[in-house]
Amino acid sequence: MSLIPILLAGAGGAIGAVLRYLVSGIYPVWRDIPTGTLLVNFLGSTTLSVITFGTNPLPYFADAGILGGFTTFSTFSYESLKLLERREYNIFGANILLSLLICGAGVALGKWIVS
Repeated sequence: MSLIPILLAGAGGAIGAVLRYLVSGIYPVWRDIPTGTLLVNFLGSTTLSVITFGTNPLPYFADAGILGGFTTFSTFSYESLKLLERREYNIFGANILLSLLICGAGVALGKWIVS
């Protein structure tokens, strides 16, 4: 395997992780819903869709790198579990539903943008 894709993914991942940290810090929580994570996942879903359905000249840098470091499915899962453990069932359900609907809309939006 060539070292170039690995370096591109690593550089992109560093950029994505910093962007995630900044966005999550700006929009941390609204009505107990982790909106920073929701926003990051929406933006990541939309951007990945634009890249996937469009032309991507740097797949390792953009897909695996920036978006891999930016999106936060593991954070979403952790935050959802914490809501469940605190027996905040309504907020847990809202977080799951909003994440699925908003991120699915992001994928559709991305496809629409490049169509």
